Amino acid sequence: MKDSTKKALIIEIVMLLVIISNFFIPYLFKDYKYLIFLLLSGIGIYATIGIDIQKSPKEKTVLKSMIIYLMIYFFLVYLLGLYIGFNRTIYSYTLSNLIKNILPTITIIVVSETLRYQLIKKTNNNKLIIVLSFILFLLLDACIGFYNYNLNIQQELYEYIGIVILGGISKNILMTVLDIKVDYVTAIIYRIIMEIYIYLVPIVPALGPYINSIVVIVLPIILTFMVLNTLKRRKLEKPNRKKKFNFIYFIIILILLVLILLNSGFFKYQNLVIGSNSMQPFMSKGDVVLIEKLKGKELEQLKKGDILVFRYDNKIITHRIYKKIEKPDGNYFITKGDNNNQADDTVIGKDRIIGIVRYRIEKVGLPSIWLNELFSRGD
Repeated sequence: MKDSTKKALIIEIVMLLVIISNFFIPYLFKDYKYLIFLLLSGIGIYATIGIDIQKSPKEKTVLKSMIIYLMIYFFLVYLLGLYIGFNRTIYSYTLSNLIKNILPTITIIVVSETLRYQLIKKTNNNKLIIVLSFILFLLLDACIGFYNYNLNIQQELYEYIGIVILGGISKNILMTVLDIKVDYVTAIIYRIIMEIYIYLVPIVPALGPYINSIVVIVLPIILTFMVLNTLKRRKLEKPNRKKKFNFIYFIIILILLVLILLNSGFFKYQNLVIGSNSMQPFMSKGDVVLIEKLKGKELEQLKKGDILVFRYDNKIITHRIYKKIEKPDGNYFITKGDNNNQADDTVIGKDRIIGIVRYRIEKVGLPSIWLNELFSRGD
């Protein structure tokens, strides 16, 4: 192992120990203390292995493609906002607040990506250094985001896992690929665009935690494929191989888009994971059903035997209509699980109804059930 690699390895281990200790020492990184940690780490790297600042000839090609993808992304997201609505930004536009929000964020981005690049390049893309760098900066993201969520609340715990952890994995995959294949400048520009714009725009689409999680997970993965594809096009390839790759790439994106839309709840049809065995043998725990949402006259056409999806006691229940009760102000329904001995106690009005089950896929939702039960046991 080269001397520079040994020094980089020692620096990374020290940084990892400090970051991990943040989870056990309250407020170690709170109030921007992580900025001091990053700056001290930068000084340590400069003193031990040095810093090279150089541009890659591939930078302009990759950066141009990335900017185009991000423009398309913002266009589609704000176009979706016209349908689902917008929220006003929570940030103030006073000069002091802009400096308070933007300056630390830019510092984190510039220092982090410069450090990552130096650790990887100074060790000639050493695999152990690459893996440790990935873990290091993922844990750093987890520490910085740790103070923004109350993990004792299940919903916020899910948001932390989806947005910070899973989103951090996707982002750090992209940043690592950029450092290995291109350079740190492109990585810095990407992060500045994605992390600074929120402080500068007056309104943002009301995507909600679920869609936000999907975006921060999927977008970096798409851009990672874009980077690799852009670099591959610089080499001579057979035309039919290139078309085959692009077709597969398009199909993957299309499937992901359909899954996202079906889970979002914004449209006529929506996916739902069954969380109990009350409807066996027709449906079992872990099955995924496709729901058709109903409203207006469609609700009046419901009949005995339809599998109703409705809200009750802050839960979503999927039971069969056992009895239909017609009243002057509308229809009411008594439901029953196929596997239950008695009908449900509650009479369901149209204000609680979401829709009816149209299609079922067996066992696809089991990972979601396992994850939910894992965190439920921890409460």
